Amino acid sequence: MNIVNVGYDSANYYLIQSQNGKLLVDCGWPGTLPKLTAELKRKGIAFSEIKYLLVTHFHPDHAGLTQELKNRGIKFLLLEPQIDFIPQLTDFFKKKTYPYIEIKQNDNLILKLEESRKFLADIGLNGEILHTPGHSDDSVTLILDEGFAFTGDLHPRFMIPEEDQISHQSWDKIHEHKISRIFPGHGG
Repeated sequence: MNIVNVGYDSANYYLIQSQNGKLLVDCGWPGTLPKLTAELKRKGIAFSEIKYLLVTHFHPDHAGLTQELKNRGIKFLLLEPQIDFIPQLTDFFKKKTYPYIEIKQNDNLILKLEESRKFLADIGLNGEILHTPGHSDDSVTLILDEGFAFTGDLHPRFMIPEEDQISHQSWDKIHEHKISRIFPGHGG
């Protein structure tokens, strides 16, 4: 399994090789496309190799470049539990000076969670996408059957207060799979 971290500005963005090209998990702040492009170049990866984008949640540092990447031909995978959170991201940027490009809703690849395994298999990856609220209500985790979990900003279990049952339940769902490595949105 070829997984490359192409992150910058304290966030991790992962490229995963599939049979049809690469799947990018998360993307950066609006206006940082040159930083992503430079990081790809440093890693010897052509931008054209990226075919799909999955964001773990709609916070600016994980979804801010979404429409810019879509404009470059990357297909955006959107899970049903995430749909209502796109307008919240847009509202956040209305009061800011970032060069945010609003995410168009008419051309996304919308997936039901129960369809994620089939979709991933169709692009050559064995795994599924789980709804894992805790950090945010729209958070999802990509699980690959090789034992890899891409958790976005879901806090590590040892950092979660006992009363945060939602985050604990999300980790319970993740650990129903045989996980050998966590790929977090920040840190390492």
